[in-house]
Amino acid sequence: MTEVRTRFAPSPSGFLHVGGARTALFNYLYAKAKKGKFLLRIEDTDQDRSTEASFKIILESLKWLGMEWDEGPGVGGPNGPYTQSERIHIYKEYTDKLIQEKKAYRCFCTAEELEGKKKQADAMGIPYIYDGKCSDLSDAEIGSQLEKKIPFTVRFKTPHKIVIVDDMIQGKVKFESKLIGDFIIVKSDGFPSYNYAVVIDDALMKITHVIRGVGHLSNTPRQILIFEAFGFPLPRFAHASEIVGTDGKKLSKRAGATSVLAFRDLGYSSETMRNYMALLGWTSPDGKEYMSDEELCSVFDVERCSKSPATFDVFKKLKEEEKESVDFNKLTILGLAEYLNPKSKLNWMSNKYIRDTKIETLGKALEPFLKDCQIPEAFKSGENPQLLSILDSVRVYLDRLIQAPPYIEEFFLENLSFENDEAKQLVLEGKGKEVVAEFYRIVKESSLTTPDAYKESMAKVGEIMGEKGRTLFMPIRAITTGKSHGLELPILFSLLGQEKMVKRMEQLAGILGISFR
Repeated sequence: MTEVRTRFAPSPSGFLHVGGARTALFNYLYAKAKKGKFLLRIEDTDQDRSTEASFKIILESLKWLGMEWDEGPGVGGPNGPYTQSERIHIYKEYTDKLIQEKKAYRCFCTAEELEGKKKQADAMGIPYIYDGKCSDLSDAEIGSQLEKKIPFTVRFKTPHKIVIVDDMIQGKVKFESKLIGDFIIVKSDGFPSYNYAVVIDDALMKITHVIRGVGHLSNTPRQILIFEAFGFPLPRFAHASEIVGTDGKKLSKRAGATSVLAFRDLGYSSETMRNYMALLGWTSPDGKEYMSDEELCSVFDVERCSKSPATFDVFKKLKEEEKESVDFNKLTILGLAEYLNPKSKLNWMSNKYIRDTKIETLGKALEPFLKDCQIPEAFKSGENPQLLSILDSVRVYLDRLIQAPPYIEEFFLENLSFENDEAKQLVLEGKGKEVVAEFYRIVKESSLTTPDAYKESMAKVGEIMGEKGRTLFMPIRAITTGKSHGLELPILFSLLGQEKMVKRMEQLAGILGISFR
């Protein structure tokens, strides 16, 4: 039985976003499920856009996601080099073969000439297809142009036929090759086009399954024609569904197509991201959603992928006035967090992962988020017993680890003060003093332990004082935290406990000259 070999082949022209990461994951999981090999290949033939910085970010992203490749950059393998710019001599060898066999030809048409023909086709309302002007040049004519050092591209001589893509996800899709025309396989700078290099690389690297986004489906007939021209065996193709945002539109920089490393910095675990992304267009045999890596690597099958678009529900739907002004890629991590959908499947999975993970493992994972935390240095170690105890208490309320520091800081606050005059006025204005006095009395006289109990106590204060909303909750927030905004109060109160709550209120009331006695 032939070994399954998949590959992820990104272009190093930007960060790795969720769409690309899902493609990598599907290839990785399918290879693991079939006991095969997962390869990484860098497609950097677009020299104008490819950068070393992007290359490093892609590698960092894949490593954070835990998708180690069996062959590729930094690992090596028997089918290298694994970077296209290092394979130019290989493409040239195959190009010469095509030209000799009259399956490709040099095209000396200028960019201006081709643009003119395209504009003419647009004006006539018909799709532009190269007219084959250079396809029948004589050897003498070609030689003359080469002597004059006239720049040229190399075009594939497209045979007229119906090309059938037998796709593992999309089913059988037919393409009429005469609508493709003779397309460029080598650019004037000597670098191969995407559709050309990818075929040679996939064939020489013995790729058996090409799994990628449905946007590449239209490229597939060109690639099949090149496979056939060389007599290469065809891989199986699988084109995964499009990923759309909560607005139903394709992901973009204004609709959540942000770097996967942003999710690391937001405090999501790589395990959670892998689990979440696996479900973007795929379902498990038993419908299970929360799965371990071992489960994913054993049950994943690309044939269970859906044709329907997958919804990336991590970010809230933007308001009309935000659609043109918000760029997710330019937001800070804190700014990005403002647009997170609190009810996303990612948050549900992340909360479950945080609750299920060994507290020692979680403590180590929390360390990067404690660097700027306002707590004693000794407690910033993920191995500190008291830190682990606090984390164990608060983790049920966390969707991501970046949320933990404010909770942890609250445990260490001893000498509270009001952060500004606004916080003070919340207590001093209107019935603020009466509200906080009544809340103090209820807390001191009752045995409150749960978030619901504290929520009910605040509601009781509201009934007694005839207050609700801002005039009820804001004075209580100010007298217990010294702030005008912050963590969800019922949760915070239950974590602090009755003794700390009473002490805090007495301390802040003293600053204002208020006595609860």
